[in-house]
Amino acid sequence: MPFLDRPGAKIYFEWTDPAGASEDVPVITLINGHMRTSSDFKMMARHLVENGFRVLTLDNRGAGRSIVESDFDLDDMAADVISIWDHLGIGQSHLLGISMGGMIAQWIAGHHGSRLRSLVLVSTCPNRDWIQDHGSYVWSDDEQQVEQKISGYFSSGFLSANRLLVVAMAKQMAKAAREGAFLEDSRRQMAAMRGFDATPTLEGINAKTLVIHGSEDAIVPPAAAQLLADAIRGAIVKIFPGAGHLLLAERPKELYEVIAKFCKGE
Repeated sequence: MPFLDRPGAKIYFEWTDPAGASEDVPVITLINGHMRTSSDFKMMARHLVENGFRVLTLDNRGAGRSIVESDFDLDDMAADVISIWDHLGIGQSHLLGISMGGMIAQWIAGHHGSRLRSLVLVSTCPNRDWIQDHGSYVWSDDEQQVEQKISGYFSSGFLSANRLLVVAMAKQMAKAAREGAFLEDSRRQMAAMRGFDATPTLEGINAKTLVIHGSEDAIVPPAAAQLLADAIRGAIVKIFPGAGHLLLAERPKELYEVIAKFCKGE
């Protein structure tokens, strides 16, 4: 399996380079949110490959198959992405970040803007203070507590129509919390986000930018999306009516299509 050795960590990544693809075929890098993994992107990656892209996904420090040995910060997580680009010889990439991944993407855009073809920010914010903790940001190994917590990530309409899916997700996360270092790694990722504020660098981002958000996002208020779009020169904002925080789960096909068209310049 592909791992890259980094200071204090081994980062798992997946590189989809279609057979016969030339080096000028554009790359899209996908960065996921808090404790989510690259496996969430399998269907999106397939859609993007079918639309003529090469796709890079990774497990952030503290998530999935990546291995971490000590505490870290958001700078370390952003540097992991840059290091994988360097390792694979990727000079420029379209960059998509979801939630916490959007914070990492903003950091990269603000400090390594020349490496970006475009920037897509999904369900994210320019400052950690925008995130609504709803009492606690700590996960649990109790299924009922996890179900109650994770329900806040979805719109009311999705919840009522997909209760069994939410229950299954809660069972999966509670099981993960009972095993290995899930809770400790979750704490580390939360600590890495603490103090994040991209506001001073947003006006310096020159990459073509798309900001995507759900109108019923209870984790990151939709006003954060408009703030990002207003601060980044020329940014476009796309609101998904009636959708919550986890757009990958609620509106996957629509999300894939919007992203592919934007990165193709359509």
